[in-house]
Amino acid sequence: MGLEKTIERLAAIEAVRDLIVSYSHLIDRGELDAVADLFADAVYGLGDGDGNPVGAVTDRDAAAVRQANEAFIRMHGDPPSPRTKHVTTNIRVTVTDDSTEASAVSYVTVLQGTETLPLQPILVGRYFDRFAVLDGRWRFTQRLCCIDHTGDLTEHAQRLLHP
Repeated sequence: MGLEKTIERLAAIEAVRDLIVSYSHLIDRGELDAVADLFADAVYGLGDGDGNPVGAVTDRDAAAVRQANEAFIRMHGDPPSPRTKHVTTNIRVTVTDDSTEASAVSYVTVLQGTETLPLQPILVGRYFDRFAVLDGRWRFTQRLCCIDHTGDLTEHAQRLLHP
């Protein structure tokens, strides 16, 4: 692989990683409009352990992404936030030869602490993400979350987790 292709590939990996961690920062601050925009071009929902959709998913619908998050996440305080920290690790990125599409699998651990819940992990899982260059910038084209284990979700979830 030539130097130019290597640089393109590394730039793609860095752009993808930045999108993945951008979600963590936005959702932890309760910025649901920005989260919705992040997934406006994506299939979004729950997935199984192989990264296949489970149940109903949204398909390129920012309003539906916002509504899904608003209906699920319990907000605390003023300004409202979920009082969480999403820690995304073990990010494995694969980029196509032409560096215009990519996929990633990563681990997520969600920590939460509220007035009534001591700081603790409440969820661990994996993200199965896909990306593409759309209108000259990297965008999510898929985010499926496989939930492997849950802890005490009473301060986080407004409803049960069902596909």
